[in-house]
Amino acid sequence: MRAALRADAGDVSRFRAALAAYLGADACFPAASGRAALYLLLTTLRNEMGGAGRSEVVLPAYTCPSLGKVTLTAGLTPRFVDVSPYTLSFNSAELATAVGARTLAVICVHPFGIPHPIAAAQQIAQDAGAVLIEDAAQAMGAKLGGRYVGTTARFGLFSLGPGKPMSTGGGGFVCAADAAASDLLRRAWDGLPPATGAAGKLAAVRMAVLAAAFHPLGWRLATLAGAQRVGESEASWGFSLRGLTPAQAGAGMALLPRLPAINAARRARGEALMAALAGIDGVHLPAQAAATRDVQERSEPAEPIYLRLPVILDSEAQCEAAHRALLARGYGAGRMYRRTMAEFFPAYADGAYPGAEQVARRLLTLPTRHYLSDRDAPRMAGLIETALSPTQGEAQRVQRTA
Repeated sequence: MRAALRADAGDVSRFRAALAAYLGADACFPAASGRAALYLLLTTLRNEMGGAGRSEVVLPAYTCPSLGKVTLTAGLTPRFVDVSPYTLSFNSAELATAVGARTLAVICVHPFGIPHPIAAAQQIAQDAGAVLIEDAAQAMGAKLGGRYVGTTARFGLFSLGPGKPMSTGGGGFVCAADAAASDLLRRAWDGLPPATGAAGKLAAVRMAVLAAAFHPLGWRLATLAGAQRVGESEASWGFSLRGLTPAQAGAGMALLPRLPAINAARRARGEALMAALAGIDGVHLPAQAAATRDVQERSEPAEPIYLRLPVILDSEAQCEAAHRALLARGYGAGRMYRRTMAEFFPAYADGAYPGAEQVARRLLTLPTRHYLSDRDAPRMAGLIETALSPTQGEAQRVQRTA
């Protein structure tokens, strides 16, 4: 048993080293989930800096609700800042107002594998004496200015869970940018209990289920069962404070060398979708807007991976119609989080969040998975166009998919 435990620890250690080498980080610290990794990071920062009266974590008003839950579990207070509906980035003016002497950390999210400039947020956090955390849970392998997202700030958060760029059936990690940050996290991770044998078996089962679910037929069945809305349920926000399993580490070691090719294929499918959607009235591409803004303002080319392609439609009714049309043809379109953070956590709402509300009501995400063919992008675009304008769009849809 002791020999097995030593071998298990070695497997996880090798994976940690491989992750750090891939990202160019000083060190990486894995846990049973991204939520567990974030909890350990936040409690470490709270213990280190909380004595100065810093108890708030600033979050986008539209993002994964588990970020709010983990913040509360860590004994901290979430504070929400509105986002632009066409870039999904923080409203910079509102961020500057929200960050202050009580701010412990600001979490900047790179949603759907799309890198967002963080220089403004980093400066705002630094000026206030707060820490910036990059949430790259959906963006492992995306780049901004030649650097992997999640490695510019002092700490980066990554997920290895279902539907992420590199999924090991669960798990997550925090990367540290420098030796001092690594030393800070090492003290927290030293007390992390190892994964149990049962957790390893569960991870293996989950990976097998996921492999089936992301097949076109499997995805359709999973969608009909409501799997795409699991993240909105508080039952899915919990986490176990344990380490990554050896099985997950082994899967990660096998997948990591393939990640650049997987992401390049996703990017190509995302670009094909954007080209097919261009010119359709009522369809707005926040991914394209964010990348364009980055090039213009900072001359740092963005290299997204398009884990999914997000689009904003002109109304909630149009979004629902397009969603139904795509699902009826077997395309795994998603509505993601249909509520803002203020709606998930009303006790912590502080004002209005009109940008986040628009995103929650009108965001549609389109699949970029490997099973899509070259014909699927124009077909999806045609289905959306017809759903937005049934009578006028039919002829153009036929021409588009011929």
